[in-house]
Amino acid sequence: MSDEDVRTQLKETTRRQFVAAMSAAAGAGLAGCGMFGGDSTPTAGATETEAETATATATATETATETPEEPSDPPEPSERITSARRVGPRDVSDFAFQELWSYRKRQAVEALVADPAVNDLASDWVASFEAYDPLTNRLDAISIQGTTGMSVEGGPETGNFEVTATDRQVAYGLVDRQTDDLVALKITEPSDVTWTRSYGDEPGPSRHEFVLGHDEVTQYLDGNEWYPMVKAAEIITAYADYPHGDVSNVIYYVWDGDQLFVVSGFIYVGGDELELLDVNIVEDFVEHPPQQMARNTNPPGESVLGEVPEPPMMQRPQITAPNGYHRIEEPPNTIEQSGWTVEWSGPRTVGAEVSANFNGKPVFSLTAPFSTSTGYDLPERNGRNTLEFMFPDDDPVFSGELLYWDIHSLSLGGPGVLGKTEYPSTASRPGGFNIRTHYHTGAVQNARDFHSGHRFAPYNYYINYQFYEDGVFMPVWQRQGPGYVTEFYSYRERENDGPAQYYLENWMTKPTPGTTNGVETKVFDGDQWQTPESEFYLQGDEEKMVRFTNPNGPETIDIPLDDMKEVVVVRPKEGEIGEALRVLNPEAELGFYHPAQYVDGEPIQGEQVIFWLLMEGRTDEVPHSSGMTTYTQMGEFTLSGY
Repeated sequence: MSDEDVRTQLKETTRRQFVAAMSAAAGAGLAGCGMFGGDSTPTAGATETEAETATATATATETATETPEEPSDPPEPSERITSARRVGPRDVSDFAFQELWSYRKRQAVEALVADPAVNDLASDWVASFEAYDPLTNRLDAISIQGTTGMSVEGGPETGNFEVTATDRQVAYGLVDRQTDDLVALKITEPSDVTWTRSYGDEPGPSRHEFVLGHDEVTQYLDGNEWYPMVKAAEIITAYADYPHGDVSNVIYYVWDGDQLFVVSGFIYVGGDELELLDVNIVEDFVEHPPQQMARNTNPPGESVLGEVPEPPMMQRPQITAPNGYHRIEEPPNTIEQSGWTVEWSGPRTVGAEVSANFNGKPVFSLTAPFSTSTGYDLPERNGRNTLEFMFPDDDPVFSGELLYWDIHSLSLGGPGVLGKTEYPSTASRPGGFNIRTHYHTGAVQNARDFHSGHRFAPYNYYINYQFYEDGVFMPVWQRQGPGYVTEFYSYRERENDGPAQYYLENWMTKPTPGTTNGVETKVFDGDQWQTPESEFYLQGDEEKMVRFTNPNGPETIDIPLDDMKEVVVVRPKEGEIGEALRVLNPEAELGFYHPAQYVDGEPIQGEQVIFWLLMEGRTDEVPHSSGMTTYTQMGEFTLSGY
């Protein structure tokens, strides 16, 4: 392909995306077709064969209470419903896929809480959680679930707290994307959900004792039901002017009989003496809780409960399908399909670790979402690249107030790999498949707390590995939040004038285009191909592309960029994240802040390299409310010569 052909291809791709975006905005395009603490919880995953009123784990305590009787025999779902599948990014345009997960997700929640039966239920909740999957056949799968209170057994004397969220129920709906009508609806029976939090081993008990010596904390706990979330999170945290590793968070969930709220604080742990740095009270865990939306909605007409079918298990959101829990159908560790041979393992700390061949030739020996940098209260960006924006002194001190280098593991939330989604070949799109993973970083294992609405501070990520038979691989990262976003939006004074929240997904790949030896690396700069001799850090735009080729063969991997992406290409080095895994190597972890820190002039041509694709999550530019909207970023690796 000539340089002029590349420029034309990039410009044409941009034009197509713009036209698709305009169509999506008009509505037509959316038709679619315990690692750091002592917390514990049951670990079994749910499958579609479980009874819908069964719990997701055998040891959970779920006490049924009375609920209004539902009609016993709703109609059977139509073929439109039973044949619907999850939409992939190539079923629609890139922009339309992002719009589905943002605009349509909220519309679906609004349609669900407008039903009188759902509205009566959700209006009584004190905490809630929502889930969404866009389906083909113009359908949105939506669920909301919540609880009405909380009780706690145990306390400071034992350091163990058995938490029960009361009367949790789930409302499942299918919403017609054209009319916003509910075409399927089910409400589960109420049940209590129990999990355990504890102080864990040292330094947990000592830190807890220290924090409870402060009146600014205990004034909210005394006389109320409460439990701690005290984790040794400093290994993934930077705060204020303190570097990576010096500050940890402390959280107490409190139930005063009327309201569930959080006491949120940070403590300095980097010296001989602990120091309580600040404390804030957080009442709303997301910007638009479903229970508040229900209270603000005046339902028209009669409920369709019992008049429309119930959503089948496969047409519910995957992370809540069986009674509010994850539907996990773990695929084999080796998948041979659509010309690809894909092997996955983990997750350990960096998500599922994946390698792939295409048509019998190697593509990459490892690809994984090594780090999700989640920052709060940042300064103005002023045109800087992400390294200068986030770490202006080129060291592990963050420019904003709070940063988590999130990990994606089983032991710090999980659940990890959910399953494999099939994409049949169509007239407009080649066939393929997706390995779908999910992480509630910071929640108890399998997220029983998070799915009961206790979701302040932990996170909610979908991370997808999409493979297509035309030789395209797409890493897709999706954020639901909430983390600390409401604390920084509503409950504390801002220190800076930039984004209140900002994400940077650091996706790492070891490219092997037809060879497991060294590769040739090129960059198209908008005018011509360049061959950089040494490691580099590159800001993207819509005219740039990175290419990895086999020096002795035709195999090529092309990755187009845009102004929301950056690239780092370095040699693998022992003791650096990329060659070292997150957290498992504490020295490498505490020295890590940004992949560009590893650019130091080493030659790259004909060498094995590590390729970092940095995908920005600018959730402030067009506000993406946590929970209620999903922010989506994705890359595209296109193969040729295979």
